[in-house]
Amino acid sequence: MIWPKLRDLAVTAVSHALNLFLRGRSPDGRSLPDVQNPDILVIKPASIGDVLMATSVLECLRRTLPGAQVTLAVGSWSRVAVANNPDVDGLIDCGDVGTPGRYGLWEYVGLVRALRRRHFDVAIVLDRSPLMALLPYFAGVKYRLGLDSGGRGIGLTTASPAPPDRNEAEIYLDVLRAAGISTKRARARFYPSLQDLEYARRLLEEWNLGESRVVVIAPGGGRNPGAVNLSKRWSPEGFALVADRLQTETRARVVLVGQESDEEAVWGVAGFMRTEAVSLLGQTSFGQLGALLQISTAFLGNDSAPGHLSAAVGIPTVTVFSDSDPGRFLPFSPVATGIAAGLLEETCDRLLQALLGESGSDGDRISRTQEPHAGDGDRPGGAE
Repeated sequence: MIWPKLRDLAVTAVSHALNLFLRGRSPDGRSLPDVQNPDILVIKPASIGDVLMATSVLECLRRTLPGAQVTLAVGSWSRVAVANNPDVDGLIDCGDVGTPGRYGLWEYVGLVRALRRRHFDVAIVLDRSPLMALLPYFAGVKYRLGLDSGGRGIGLTTASPAPPDRNEAEIYLDVLRAAGISTKRARARFYPSLQDLEYARRLLEEWNLGESRVVVIAPGGGRNPGAVNLSKRWSPEGFALVADRLQTETRARVVLVGQESDEEAVWGVAGFMRTEAVSLLGQTSFGQLGALLQISTAFLGNDSAPGHLSAAVGIPTVTVFSDSDPGRFLPFSPVATGIAAGLLEETCDRLLQALLGESGSDGDRISRTQEPHAGDGDRPGGAE
């Protein structure tokens, strides 16, 4: 454990030293250029959950600067989080650049060259890495906004702090606030395609769930390129207890979801259950899962991408936090709830109460008939 700490201290020290020479200043002292329709680059390479939280920034840019051209630089793995997003005009594939330990000098230089050719007016860096903060500096962007985490925002012309106890999405929005851009009504957004919505509806019909109150449970997660943390997975027995109570005490039907890497977690829950759940393990792409969630009633899962996806399509989302901070990583939606894991039965009770709503009975969230959500009604879900 000592080497990561020493490495962290070394990176911070080098960042402070470089800031003495590369201290960012915009040409006119402003945060944004005096241009009616600026060409804006947003840099957010990874991970999928973080990219979904960053969609709140994209939404605010579109609403405040409707004529701006907004391009998102995102990793190959994470670009599915912004598929069909109407707030993005273009994508630049970062490949593995921005994923710790997965890229080298030449990949970084190649990305710098690609960005330099575009001649962006503004760059917004939603990443704590000093190398990501330096990207727009090397690319020749004059107005550079971003996160300054412990002095690592090298070369930024408008730097916003990144407090360790603040919600991650709010930290991203603080960058816009520092530039005077409104962030009212911001939340994470995801827009399934019409094809994905049709697939999800057919899937539910095949399992005779078309008229049911479907609660999606995702017991897996904890795997991302460059990082594996399976301690974020809560007890399979706990998920099974909640699922059984939902199906015996309410009119809900439980659907278990996950990718191939989640197989052990999904089958673990199914093995502990006394009632029978529908397993859709490995049967949905990311977009299809988003569509399935959009036409479901509620979601329960770990601190992982499916929870952020659930919040981004606007359904009640309950996340159980076993090894991370709910205050910092709670999905960014007004209908998202975070529960820190404790004693098994106590945590089950709290999760069930959160799923059922404030009344704690089958009369609020689970029991009501849900229509497909469409981004709070102000934009069509399934936009292409």
